[in-house]
Amino acid sequence: MEASVQGPLVGEPLAEVVVGPPLPVKGEDPVPQGKKGGLLAEKFHRARINPVAVAALKGLLPQEGFARLTPLGGFEARVYTDGERVYKVYKREEAHLAALEAKRMARAGLGSLVLGVVEVEGQGVLVTRRFPGRPFSPQALTPKTLAALSHLFLSLPRLPEPGVVSQEELLERLERFAESLFSVPEALDLVKALKKEVELAAGVERRFCHRDAWAGNLLLKEPGAEGLEVLLVDWVRSGGDDPARDLALLKTGSLDLLGEAKAREALLRLGRLYPKEVRERLGFYVPLTYLHDLHWFRSKKPEEFPEALKEKLPKALSFFQDCFPRKGKAC
Repeated sequence: MEASVQGPLVGEPLAEVVVGPPLPVKGEDPVPQGKKGGLLAEKFHRARINPVAVAALKGLLPQEGFARLTPLGGFEARVYTDGERVYKVYKREEAHLAALEAKRMARAGLGSLVLGVVEVEGQGVLVTRRFPGRPFSPQALTPKTLAALSHLFLSLPRLPEPGVVSQEELLERLERFAESLFSVPEALDLVKALKKEVELAAGVERRFCHRDAWAGNLLLKEPGAEGLEVLLVDWVRSGGDDPARDLALLKTGSLDLLGEAKAREALLRLGRLYPKEVRERLGFYVPLTYLHDLHWFRSKKPEEFPEALKEKLPKALSFFQDCFPRKGKAC
């Protein structure tokens, strides 16, 4: 049953959801969510608001509400808060993604956070309750938050999705990485090794996954706040995938901030409640995800590629050696 995404806001809800092309996995670090208000002087305030979003937000909010907005960053959409609500504004050609994200939040059990989806000036706006949290950081991770994170990630794969992860798509992904990393012999050797072991991950039934659990999308509750301990945001990329890949993305995008040893320890604690075959596939997906990161830096931010290569390739190689079930000890 589809959950309603209409909320108590002025405006017409988007009538239908049209799934657009896949979105990139990487984004820019958002400004941490906080309680700072916006600038009262509209001239300076509008300078901080993306011009594309101005028309939509001014058409949706009263003047005093618009003046309180604080930008939170965003990649495929611009995100703002007035302290109580969060407004995610999708540009015209991607307006349908506002309703799509609301529906996927409802599927993840977060429908109570959705206040509404409206279309203003042709732009889609997703409005949610503000979560009193900040992006993942090593200092904020406690046993309690790790337990909450485990509960969250375990709840998602219980939801079935159509189809299986095909061998063709995995090989195509590896071939794409080989093309962009052609000048790095060790990376090419890893690609070849993963190609030989692709059957380990091929044919797995798809389950509901977030698919973008980097630190900016993983919010940990502020001290003293009430409610959920952790919250994943940015559900527009969520959908059917292998739960092992979701855990791999969590490690490479968030847990690695703890340092490699502690990141592995946290990953193993999270993974111990999963079936053995999911843990075994981490030996495939964690190195694959590092290769994806290197591919992204090479193609999107080549000036940062050397540093990323220095950091990520050794982690990929050692994880494959230590955790691949046929190479060493399975995770």
